[in-house]
Amino acid sequence: MAGGMEVDPAAIQAFAAYLADARSQLEQVRARFDAPNATAEHFGRHWKSQGEEYVQSWGMLAPDLANLSAVLEQVATQLGAGAELNIAGETTAVGEFTAIETSSGGEN
Repeated sequence: MAGGMEVDPAAIQAFAAYLADARSQLEQVRARFDAPNATAEHFGRHWKSQGEEYVQSWGMLAPDLANLSAVLEQVATQLGAGAELNIAGETTAVGEFTAIETSSGGEN
């Protein structure tokens, strides 16, 4: 228990795995954002300026997706490390309680 709240390391690890999977899928999407299929010329003479804006905006998405991917990776890594630390702490605490019980002869 941490701060009065139950901690479920398995649930934390599952959430970290979920974030890692989300990052993997986001990387697949980002790989397709090099350039749009349409160019400014595809928008026709009257809409060409909107087409140029579209192409420029499209190109600005890839760095944002890369940043989001990096954040998801960082959060997943930190969640996983936190869960492992929690498990290690609980294992150590149980070992200490077992040592106390053994040294006292197991009497209540």
